[in-house]
Amino acid sequence: MVADDSKMWRTILKDLLSSEGYDVITAEDGLQAYFKIYESCVDVLISDVIMPGLNGYQLCRILKKDPHLKDMPVILLTGSADSVDRFWSMYSGADAYIEKTSSNALDNVKKILKNFKWKSDMPPQDGKNVFGAVLDELLAETTLRAEISELSNHVEDVDYTIQKIRNLLRSLFGIKAFAALMITMSEMILYSSLKDMKKTEEDLLSRLKRPYFPSYHTYRTIDGKEDVEGLNSIYKVISYDGKEEGVLALWRERSFSVREEKLLSIICEEIGGIFKNIIEVNEYRKNAYLDDLTGIANFRAIEGHLEKLWNSGKNFEISIIDIDHFKKVNDSYGHEVGNEVLAGLGKMLREFGEKHDVFVGRFGGEEFMAISEKSNFLTSVMNEFRQMVEKAHFSQSMPTLSISVSAGVARRDDFSSYTEVIEFADGLLYQAKKEGRNKVISYESIG
Repeated sequence: MVADDSKMWRTILKDLLSSEGYDVITAEDGLQAYFKIYESCVDVLISDVIMPGLNGYQLCRILKKDPHLKDMPVILLTGSADSVDRFWSMYSGADAYIEKTSSNALDNVKKILKNFKWKSDMPPQDGKNVFGAVLDELLAETTLRAEISELSNHVEDVDYTIQKIRNLLRSLFGIKAFAALMITMSEMILYSSLKDMKKTEEDLLSRLKRPYFPSYHTYRTIDGKEDVEGLNSIYKVISYDGKEEGVLALWRERSFSVREEKLLSIICEEIGGIFKNIIEVNEYRKNAYLDDLTGIANFRAIEGHLEKLWNSGKNFEISIIDIDHFKKVNDSYGHEVGNEVLAGLGKMLREFGEKHDVFVGRFGGEEFMAISEKSNFLTSVMNEFRQMVEKAHFSQSMPTLSISVSAGVARRDDFSSYTEVIEFADGLLYQAKKEGRNKVISYESIG
């Protein structure tokens, strides 16, 4: 197929290629060429770039979207020597780009054609019907990509982004239930409207190519809890640049058509980039606001949380927790064991904080902090935590090693800054140390 709006070039190319033994058909513009390609089962396309109706770039891109024609060789010819035109020809999927004004343009056409071995096995079709379906698909794809790409502006608000993705999928497919899993080697976040989060997590993880055993599991309920028994489901692995970023699962009463599955694949391509950005933002936050050793909030995050509470005018309680005789642990068993103790205590404190809705962090060294917005609450839970620590073992290499902690608990009350509240809690901690350690002293006990 030779497509060119110049009669002269159509004649030149047809005569040249016919003399080389090729069967040549011609078209006066891109749209006519498109129809004839389907009607005549063309093996190679040689197209001008600038043509009315459908230019060479557009023709190439549309043809490459068809799975039957995606491997059909395409040579683009142009009178322009502009490097931008060369870029767009390669971007559109063309296999070769030749400038008409070059002295060896026709010789290059013949040389390139000899290297093409592809043969069409597509039966003749009505090109107009195919073209209409392709335009519908391209319009849908462009619209969906635009809709989803806007969500990239909100990746810091993960809940908002997932809600928007769910809303789009619900309006498109009429889904009854939804689940989205974001995954790294160490962490996973599951958004789901299913009742059994753990079972849903296992189900979605099983769809991935490689095994994952994340240390941190975060569950977020979306749209209440649904029962999907008897519903049809569809699962799609979310990838970006070949790397697994998660899994998407949808449930509804009727089955999913081939066309719907194709649309969902397009959506998932875009979601892959969003998931990647969300994961990177989370990693940045962890590096910026989480303590590497213990996996809980660092001093910067603690300050940010306290500043937010203070500026809001909310009352709160602070507890400073210190490991008793921690220097002896390091001196007697080494810093490696000391790090095991710190990491183990951090893990226990994180789980304890999640259970009681308490913000926890590493204040520095062997000191930790707990913050609660509940009144007259922190003293009792810190005593509970202290008793748990007393019975626990934190070192695998030294299983007989046990530790204890002391804590001071202060309340905002009439202090003029959160730093003063911290200082008061620290003073109470010091008092607990003086009174024999393994003890919690609070503002309540001293009146």
